[in-house]
Amino acid sequence: MNTQRTTLWVALVSLALGATLLHYRIHPPDELTDLWPNLFSLFDLILVSALFRFRSTALLGLLLNSFLAFFGIIMMADYSLSATLAGQMKVMPGANFFGWLLLTTFPDIMIALADFLVGLALYRAILAEK
Repeated sequence: MNTQRTTLWVALVSLALGATLLHYRIHPPDELTDLWPNLFSLFDLILVSALFRFRSTALLGLLLNSFLAFFGIIMMADYSLSATLAGQMKVMPGANFFGWLLLTTFPDIMIALADFLVGLALYRAILAEK
């Protein structure tokens, strides 16, 4: 295994670990509804990372990583828009756009997007190996 592939795999695991810890802090699994974000991030950490270790299962890793990333992006964006429209945000986008953006799940969405892009780069690095 070459250095680029190893570096990308470590980056993928680091992003998944960060997402798992962040979800566990935001959604303590005391209630069943808060369990799902934690389970999805654990799938990303354990299953996707394991699938990317082998060339024969890398495509499954890419598909699962893509599904989890886009599902998370859609769910977090929906939550932020719903909270804004319901008036639950401390800062509204018309008054202070950047303050509102930081209070939404936009930073978390960027973590999910980075996870997807690192997974895509890792898959391309795996395909480039012979």
